[in-house]
Amino acid sequence: MALMMCASPLAIADSAAYGYGVSGIDNHLHQLQLSLNDVQPVLVDRFVLQEPAPLSVIRAVAQTDNNVNPINQSFIPGVGAAPSVVQGGWQRLLDIWRAHPMPIALMTGFLILMTGLVWMGGRRRLSARSASQRMLDALPDAVAIFNPKGQLTAVNRKLRGFLPVEVANINFAEISSSDLYAQLSPDNLAIERARNLARDAKEDPDSTISFEVPSYGSRSLLVKERPTEDGGTAISVYGAYNPVTTRLSDPLTALPNRARLLNELAQRCSRTKDELALIIVDLRSFRQINDTYGRATGDELLKQTGICLQHCMPQDALIARTAGDEFAVLLEFDKSRAQIEQRVTRFLATLRHGLNVNTINVPVRASVGIAFAPEHGNTVSSLLKCADSACANAKQLGNNTMVVYNSEQQLESKRRHQLEVALQQAIPKGELSLQYQPQVDIASNMTCGMEALLRWNSPEFGRVSPIEFIDIAEQSGSIKSIGAWVLQQAISDYQRLARFGMSPPTLSVNLSRKQFEDGKVVRDVAKVLHKTGFNPACLCLEITETAIYRDSTAMKKMLHDLTKIGVKLAIDDFGVGYSSLLELRDFPISEVKIDRAFVMDVVTNTSSQDIIHAIVDIADSIGADVVAEGIEDQQQLDMVAALGCHRVQGYYLCEPMPATTFPDLVLSA
Repeated sequence: MALMMCASPLAIADSAAYGYGVSGIDNHLHQLQLSLNDVQPVLVDRFVLQEPAPLSVIRAVAQTDNNVNPINQSFIPGVGAAPSVVQGGWQRLLDIWRAHPMPIALMTGFLILMTGLVWMGGRRRLSARSASQRMLDALPDAVAIFNPKGQLTAVNRKLRGFLPVEVANINFAEISSSDLYAQLSPDNLAIERARNLARDAKEDPDSTISFEVPSYGSRSLLVKERPTEDGGTAISVYGAYNPVTTRLSDPLTALPNRARLLNELAQRCSRTKDELALIIVDLRSFRQINDTYGRATGDELLKQTGICLQHCMPQDALIARTAGDEFAVLLEFDKSRAQIEQRVTRFLATLRHGLNVNTINVPVRASVGIAFAPEHGNTVSSLLKCADSACANAKQLGNNTMVVYNSEQQLESKRRHQLEVALQQAIPKGELSLQYQPQVDIASNMTCGMEALLRWNSPEFGRVSPIEFIDIAEQSGSIKSIGAWVLQQAISDYQRLARFGMSPPTLSVNLSRKQFEDGKVVRDVAKVLHKTGFNPACLCLEITETAIYRDSTAMKKMLHDLTKIGVKLAIDDFGVGYSSLLELRDFPISEVKIDRAFVMDVVTNTSSQDIIHAIVDIADSIGADVVAEGIEDQQQLDMVAALGCHRVQGYYLCEPMPATTFPDLVLSA
């Protein structure tokens, strides 16, 4: 019965066979017997053990020859079939344990302790990672974390749901920030430019940068990058889950806004097979409309402009309000471009005739630029750049003008921008100068005046024509500082000539219409006169005809205020503004300068002769002198003299010259 208790008797038998004494393991067997006292009845094959076997029986079995198997091995399945190699290995382990019990116990305990620590550390890291992931998932925006090597380490649920391609955790090490941005936006060029601009603008290298990118869907995305404590980068995407109506539509006109336009443009650039047309519409002098009719009328005008665009453009066109006074149209087409240009022409004609706003017919002036994809670009940034460039050129050509982009315009726009930047530094660098062209009295043939003419000699661009840079100065706003410099410098040169008795009776200085816009021109002129002690009776300020009639009420008051401080006023380039001659009587004008366009053909064109004769008659009636500009030969001089002009000016008489040369002219006269 004891044989059925366990397999240990076989091990004992084997140990006896290997020559080990039985008495050396009595204690071990005794302890084994004690541990088995509480064993419950165990059924093994057909035998039942209800109590432990006596120790004498076990010892007797151990002393039996190991070749004799007193047990039917079928009674204990698997025990008799145990390989001797396993039994021998088990015995060796027991021997080592008996020889070195304490070191083995310590090593075993150490291994158990280390295994437990590793297991607990893994559990803690898994728990910490889960907690960090839960914190990321709880954030209101889409977030991704990159390590210092630029590899993705974490991404929250919101960003996963927003990306068009699923990001697996096993692929994190292969994903960079560029890969992430490629899934956010189809316009890689726009992303790089936006990131570079944001990086260049920040002062602190550790600060957060922000930039906006179009997305594949109908969302405008604001991206923020900030460095993490370990040298990595955290990227947050805002706007991915905002309602479309709060970000993609203009609240005033209910049209799509700029963000919606950029998103739609990005999608169509990447997938359309047809041509695209991007049309930029810029309303001119919209601020003046607000000032004249009120802001409510201006808002209604914007709504009517949007409706007018909807009527003139195809139904599938995307019409957006992209800025305060700017609209854009995006459409696909597979027919001729001439049809699109015809629609734009019809739209401009409608604006020119005026829009009905609150029972008022308000004429609207606009400039339109058109760019086509893929010819002019197949990305958002390139197409916008071309359309904006075309619109800028349309502004230069005049009101209600349409321009289609071409490469020459790009070169012109680039040069114009470079000139604008250089012109802002022209005064402190001493690149501006004044030359003076004399006016000659026809009756006495004497020099009666000198007109100050601005010149710009740039080290980079050479001598720039005033026709080119004056317009740039007016558009950029730098004309105000330039105009102030011209007035002070001209007075200084005149006073230097006057000290030597070489100055003519009158100094003429041109004023830009931009100098009247802030209403401070009278104060500025008076301040210069007071500072220099210049006699205002010797100063004649020239204003173009178009500037005088732009806002006649306000302009009339400022002109009268200028005459009150003692200066004289002249209308320059008269005749090109198509103003009524009788309107001259409403302004305190002492001099009328006829535009050279009428002088050029005055010898052969009777219409020009009639116009000049009429101007002379009206000027005589209000006590103003008439000056004929642009005299180029003796015949023109004789004709304008015969028509009654009082003074003349032109290259035939004398070219412009520096102030230091002007005394030579006076002495020669």
